[in-house]
Amino acid sequence: MDPDVDDLYLYAQLVAESADEAVALVHAALREQERGHHADAGELITRIWHHHHASGRSMPEGAWLAACEVPASLDSILPRLMARVPPSRRLAIARAFRGADTSESSEKELFLRAIQRALDAEKKTHIGRQITMEALEASMNRYLSSHLAPVPDTLRQAVRQVSEPSKKGRKDRLPLPARIAAGVLVILLSAAIGSWITSEPGPSSTPRSELFDGLAGLTVQEAEFRSSDPEQVERYVADRLDQRLRIPRLEEGALEGVSTVELRSSLKLPVVHYEDRTGGDRVSVFVMDYRFLERARNAFMIDERILNQIAEESAIDIRNAPDYYRVAWRYRDDIYVAITSTVDSSLRERFLFD
Repeated sequence: MDPDVDDLYLYAQLVAESADEAVALVHAALREQERGHHADAGELITRIWHHHHASGRSMPEGAWLAACEVPASLDSILPRLMARVPPSRRLAIARAFRGADTSESSEKELFLRAIQRALDAEKKTHIGRQITMEALEASMNRYLSSHLAPVPDTLRQAVRQVSEPSKKGRKDRLPLPARIAAGVLVILLSAAIGSWITSEPGPSSTPRSELFDGLAGLTVQEAEFRSSDPEQVERYVADRLDQRLRIPRLEEGALEGVSTVELRSSLKLPVVHYEDRTGGDRVSVFVMDYRFLERARNAFMIDERILNQIAEESAIDIRNAPDYYRVAWRYRDDIYVAITSTVDSSLRERFLFD
């Protein structure tokens, strides 16, 4: 290739918004040379580019150059971001990008926004804006194939051995008398377990209160961190509690902020505050995940009926007590418990996740 063309194309790439524009800039510069303008390549490209983007119009930011940095930036930041999120989120993200969970397409968009926020923090907003979902999917595939180890040979051999039909056939089976004795033992154990389940529980040495009912008495009226921006509230909770959650918006309501409540030592929960504009009431929403529930079991009684009721994301659990109204539901790995003093049968439907 002609050296002039090499230089012209080099400079064109530094300012063009696309490959097509870079080629157009080179052609324009060559026409200038034919007319007798023999400035160096950099000056020619600069002049043509400024003329093309006349004064008074917003100047482009070099989107093509930023887009060229996208793969390297993604490959750098994606492993760090995956290491920071909880294990349950890692599984959800990987399933979404591998196509194993088509119902969670929003998981990709959520992770893309997290990548863009991380690049914003590194002063790379111009790169974050150029990330396409296809580029993120390609980077995730590279991450899963290069950062995670393949199946060890010993494990693969062990699986093959288990899957192969036994060569001994029926010779490995227990004799008939032993099988009869084992069946009798199973029956006796089942009877013992049944009598234990139906027997009256003994007094507990450490009385525990019920977790979900106890939340109503912990409602904090004023937010310790006031903000109407869900992303700011999410970052505040992540910094204070190392808990990543989604903040929904309340239809016909307004986000006011968030507080942190301590149930017992080392057991802290975020409570999100909303103003309900349908009746001027306040709504407090406690957010917990299943890791928190496991830690809380030693200090609180947990109503398994509620957990079973909200096992499906579309299901809710409602408690209409004399002094409060409670609605519980699950969204992804988080459990949301909304408490208000006004009965509202449509309260759950008014909480929307963008």
